[in-house]
Amino acid sequence: MNIRQENSSPNLIFCIENKDFRDYLSAVSMATKKNAQFLRVENIPRVISENPDATLVLQSDKNEGKFFDIGKKLKGIFFKDLKIIFLSFDYLIKADAIKSFSSFLQAPCTMDAILLEAEKLNESQRTILLIDDSKLVHKNLVEPLRSKGFIVEQAYNGREGVDLAISKTPDLIICDIEMPVMNGFEACSTIRGHETTKDTHIIMSSTLKSADDQKKGFAAGVDEYIPKPVIFEDLLDKIKRTFALQSTLREKILIIDSNGSQADKVANFLSKQGFPTRIAYDIGQAKRLLRKFSSDLIIASTNIKSASIIDVADLCVESFVTSDLSFIALVDQENEADRRMALNAGAKDSISTPLTAEAIAAVVERTLAEIRSTRERNQFQRYVSKASFQSALEKSVLSELSLPPRAESRNAIIFFLDIAQFTGRCERYTPKEIVSQINNLFERITEIIIKNDGDIDKFMGDACMSFWFDEGENGNDLKCIQTILEIQSAITELNRFDEIMKSDPLKVRMGLNSGNVILCDLGASKARVDLSMIGDAVNIAARLETACSHYFVDNLISGSVAKNNRKKFKMRLIDRIRVYGKVESVDVYEVINHAKSDIKEEDKLINLFEKGFEAYTQADFKLGKEFFDKAAKFEVERGYEMNPSKIYTERCKMLLSSPPKNWDGVWKLESK
Repeated sequence: MNIRQENSSPNLIFCIENKDFRDYLSAVSMATKKNAQFLRVENIPRVISENPDATLVLQSDKNEGKFFDIGKKLKGIFFKDLKIIFLSFDYLIKADAIKSFSSFLQAPCTMDAILLEAEKLNESQRTILLIDDSKLVHKNLVEPLRSKGFIVEQAYNGREGVDLAISKTPDLIICDIEMPVMNGFEACSTIRGHETTKDTHIIMSSTLKSADDQKKGFAAGVDEYIPKPVIFEDLLDKIKRTFALQSTLREKILIIDSNGSQADKVANFLSKQGFPTRIAYDIGQAKRLLRKFSSDLIIASTNIKSASIIDVADLCVESFVTSDLSFIALVDQENEADRRMALNAGAKDSISTPLTAEAIAAVVERTLAEIRSTRERNQFQRYVSKASFQSALEKSVLSELSLPPRAESRNAIIFFLDIAQFTGRCERYTPKEIVSQINNLFERITEIIIKNDGDIDKFMGDACMSFWFDEGENGNDLKCIQTILEIQSAITELNRFDEIMKSDPLKVRMGLNSGNVILCDLGASKARVDLSMIGDAVNIAARLETACSHYFVDNLISGSVAKNNRKKFKMRLIDRIRVYGKVESVDVYEVINHAKSDIKEEDKLINLFEKGFEAYTQADFKLGKEFFDKAAKFEVERGYEMNPSKIYTERCKMLLSSPPKNWDGVWKLESK
């Protein structure tokens, strides 16, 4: 295997179906200056013709989808040597993808994972050693394998095969059984016993098909068996699958056991299965190893010197260990009490001693499958909302992909947030600084929304949309208002401690509305479908976020959200508005603080502003202006240079000079 070149990156051409995933990869690529292009499907043939050494990265959620079919045509008809990495959120596509393309990765994945996979594909060609005394077999297999890009070494007896295996260290061996000088069983056993070839994948091919012959082959170290006559397509499929598995990094496993021989037995078996392993003989050594050897799973004995299985459980949650680290307990089969104690301490499963390979394999693979599933689910939810994820999961489980698109009515609270004057910030700072500021802000905002049981629907550049389902007395209206105040506090903190934001504070606009929405699948059925929310309630929430700039406040919430929480929070009725394109008016409020806040100036401001607004709605613009003038002084003290009170002072002046007819106190917002 070639050593990775630190300063070189594969030339990558991306065509990604999932928009959120595409945006993420594009942002990472730009931030790290990877040599990557993101193209529309129709541009791929031209760009590949201009970049024949590039690696094409395709992502689709269906093996019958457009991207999958185009990839097969490109590789099968036009660009036979084209390297294609296929990504999918659906693990069930893996078998078809490996058969059709160069490699498969489970989506979502990091740019580093894609780069590593591309580097593997661009490394030196794989070497296959064919050991067979039949010249006809060599004639039928060697040239077809070479035409597929493999280096093929040839041996015509077992002894010659062993010598070539040791000297050439091939990536895969195909070996016959009945041969002169040394038969296949002896050759495979010798190859498997040599240090340089002990892990080499061996496929045995023979006319001998009995179960005893196959058992004898497996006992000699053979990995797979294929009967003669060999069908080339079947052999090629096995080879591709083998190399695909070899290129997949398996989980790292730490073994903690004071019994050295037992620990070695577990480690040897797992190593043969491709798992990187380390052994610690006590808890102290385990801690030191974990700092260097970031493990995915611990296998720990219940008989560790000077420690207990409780110490292992504590080890899994310490700060320097990944939060989802799990452990399996090794327990004496006669000690049921230790097994129960291990499971109660948090062990995922247990393996009884004395150990068998079958027991180790079953428990480890089952546990890792559960860990992978959890990680994939958590990782996927970074790119889509919880509701979208649940919808996709339901469709997968129930095989509903052929059913009509979802379209259902739900009550929801919709939250829009946008960074104020973001275009100006982009002109003042470098892309790296802008990305850092946005990520710092959204990291904190996401934590707050999730803590308050909200669901992040999507990020849209410098904006995000979130929602709460609002059905029954679930208290979500209270939680979403609480979210606004916590975000305000978080931004204040960021502006106080961040070096850039100290001198150039970040400001946001937030809009909150509740109502009936249509929860539906939108998009092209054969390409991409998103779970989306549409309806007037969504549009009004977006309008309220935009309207914040009109009133010089950082939040506006509709009366439908505020009505049940007027006594729990300090808020003021900012206006009664008619948004663009609507006939009915909407009461909009500004959330100022918790009701328990003892800041008297807030109470005075709210009192003066409400009196002013009451006079204003009754067309007593002179009296309204007097109250608004007084309220404006408190606005300035709170840091509002421009403020709602001044807006109303100017309105009252205008309305006094030109009194309106049929005044209803409703202000029409002209902007969308």
